[in-house]
Amino acid sequence: MIRKRLGPLGLALILFFLSMLMIGPLSEWWVKSYIKAGVIETASENPIPSLFGGTLLQSAALKDPHVHVVPIYGSSEFGHGGPYNPTKLFAGQPTGWTPYLVGHAGSVDLIQTLYAGAQNLKGRKIVLSLSAQWFSGNGVSQATFGANFSALQAYKMIFNPALTLQTKQALARRLIQFNEVKKTYPILDGFLNYYGQRDLKSLLLESVYWPAARVEMASLEIQDALKTVQVIQHLPAGKITDNSRSTAQKVLPTWSAMQEKATNDVRKNETNNPFAVGNSFYSQRIKNLQSLKNSATKGHFYPSPEYADLNLLMEVLKDEGADPIFLIQPVNGLWYDFTGFPKEQRQRYYSHVREMAKHFGFSLADFSTHEYDKYFMDDPSHPSEKGWLEFDEALDTFVQQ
Repeated sequence: MIRKRLGPLGLALILFFLSMLMIGPLSEWWVKSYIKAGVIETASENPIPSLFGGTLLQSAALKDPHVHVVPIYGSSEFGHGGPYNPTKLFAGQPTGWTPYLVGHAGSVDLIQTLYAGAQNLKGRKIVLSLSAQWFSGNGVSQATFGANFSALQAYKMIFNPALTLQTKQALARRLIQFNEVKKTYPILDGFLNYYGQRDLKSLLLESVYWPAARVEMASLEIQDALKTVQVIQHLPAGKITDNSRSTAQKVLPTWSAMQEKATNDVRKNETNNPFAVGNSFYSQRIKNLQSLKNSATKGHFYPSPEYADLNLLMEVLKDEGADPIFLIQPVNGLWYDFTGFPKEQRQRYYSHVREMAKHFGFSLADFSTHEYDKYFMDDPSHPSEKGWLEFDEALDTFVQQ
């Protein structure tokens, strides 16, 4: 009698877990049915923060046969650049490719690692934009990580066959250091705690957590699919139609002509201060200038735990076989000098990132020598229209190679 009952129960469990394994491919198929010509271009022109923690729209963008998508992972600099922000400048594929921006304030190296580790980036050109201010003495804070963490991307990463066991174990050890994982996702936390270890206890506990982990991942995949389809359905139909027409491609002026115009535009907006920052930033954010003088003499970018996270990001990209370029943004040298932030600390940051990229054989767009370019920055740490235009030219050169 017991054997007769165990047979159907076992079959039911097998079918249940097979269905869990199929949720991902079915979700991708369902979302793909909504992706027609012009959708990805339209979505890329207006980055959608609610989907940064998902995987489906980015995956669909990478596979879209209608457009050459280049993912750009970055953070708060995406809110700058005006008409020279890559979403604006390259709208309509004037040079044959579309930037797909992923990230906002708080998308530090570890978050970018999740963005990349959850995707298939083999042979794909990809841009990683780095910000010096991430490299504080304490590294990414619990709050910043919690606000930007995606459990779905963590699961996708850990089940990504392109990543080596060593890379996955290093990522697992890093993720379980955060309260967001421990308190909000106890199943994920338990699974990561025992993942890939060879002692008997760990093997048994990993096998216990595995079914629950697959069920939780399937639930997150369904949520991602529903949210993605909802976003696609609310994209402006007229803009999708415009983007679907290959004849709608615009022609850019020469880079030198755009550089001249961008410089003139920024010059008009930097007239009320000696620090080469925008007028609005200076008038609205700087209330007591003298109190800021030499206020950062103990500031430093090196050492920092952030370099270990950057190394994890590079390991993931190496395992996946991606073709990345790392964008080194400068800080505003005039402002940093005024606050007393040591020059040698800035140079150690730039130098160490260069050394890491060289070690992995990755390309660099290194703008660290532009600290004192008068119209390059909007504020102490974000590029102006002129700055973004120079980034754009470097990235376009990389994509065209």
